[in-house]
Amino acid sequence: MHFLRSIKEGLKNPKKRSLIILGIYAIFFIFVITAIRTSSEPNYIREDNSSDKENKVTSYEYIYKINDNNNILEVTGTYKDNKNTFKYNNLDYYKEEDKLYVIENGMKNEIQEIDFNIDSYSYNNIENIIKNSEFIEKTTYKDKSEKTIYNMLIQKYFELLNIENNCGLVDCSVISANITVESLDYINHVIIDLKSYYNYDYNIEIIYSNINNVDEINTI
Repeated sequence: MHFLRSIKEGLKNPKKRSLIILGIYAIFFIFVITAIRTSSEPNYIREDNSSDKENKVTSYEYIYKINDNNNILEVTGTYKDNKNTFKYNNLDYYKEEDKLYVIENGMKNEIQEIDFNIDSYSYNNIENIIKNSEFIEKTTYKDKSEKTIYNMLIQKYFELLNIENNCGLVDCSVISANITVESLDYINHVIIDLKSYYNYDYNIEIIYSNINNVDEINTI
């Protein structure tokens, strides 16, 4: 109040009036300039990306082709929420959680295991393989799809997939697997070339389709 009274009294004095008005203008312009600068500065508040691409995969169809020196082993199946139906060696199988069944003559019989680990090349495992690989090269196409090439030490590859190997007899610490991945929104096609380890043509081709588009799996 004392400050405002002093201004009012000063305005009545012709000698002080011009100085007071000049001061008021200066304060006003400082305020305007500060406001403009503040509004134009970028907002550094981190956006909440929690709803962003988590892209969690819960279902898909798949084809696994293992080329062992031109001997082709093929597995086709469907995965949905820890349920897995697949065809292997001309037999139909069903797996739920840790229980494995063979389906024959319209009957579902529980078995202990088969000579192929259906979980080895699951989407989550392959995604983990890629995350632990060394990036080499990427090609991006006009439709936004990508082809990426990675290398991974064979020793690490076997370790992540828990696959039996001869690393006790072979120096796996110097041998790499070549991994080619094609993707759009998800991983669609993977080729794992293990020729450097086996010393003959050995590769695994993996195709995923209908990712997160499987509604339900029904079996006997």
